[in-house]
Amino acid sequence: MSIELESLGTLTVIIARQFLLPGTGRGGRLIGEAGELTWKSERVNATQLGASSGDWVRLHPDGTVTVDARLVLRTDDGATIAMTYTGKADRPPAEGGVVWTAPTFETDDERYAWLNTVQAVGRGQRNGNVLVYELYALR
Repeated sequence: MSIELESLGTLTVIIARQFLLPGTGRGGRLIGEAGELTWKSERVNATQLGASSGDWVRLHPDGTVTVDARLVLRTDDGATIAMTYTGKADRPPAEGGVVWTAPTFETDDERYAWLNTVQAVGRGQRNGNVLVYELYALR
């Protein structure tokens, strides 16, 4: 059995601000608010809807990080899509770490119902306050 990757385009996150909780009982926590989101692909073109998108990063004692993100997007033709992803990085993205994610999607719009069945993977890198992911559907 083989796995194929189908491009889902590029997700760009501009981080508006971050809050650091360096020493919680479960390790450090970095909470990032998305100021602007764009998802561009052959099948989906969308931007951030509202101000509810963000990322809760866990900073582990060994320097690795765990990502937990929730995003709300509106397509250029009016559909609403919720994207959720978790992932890992060998070091914080602000320090050059590559983020590996596993996005899933939810929508009630029939034109994008195909997204409800997609398990995606992504690779992200940060430059300043911009985080760029290349997304792929597993097939």
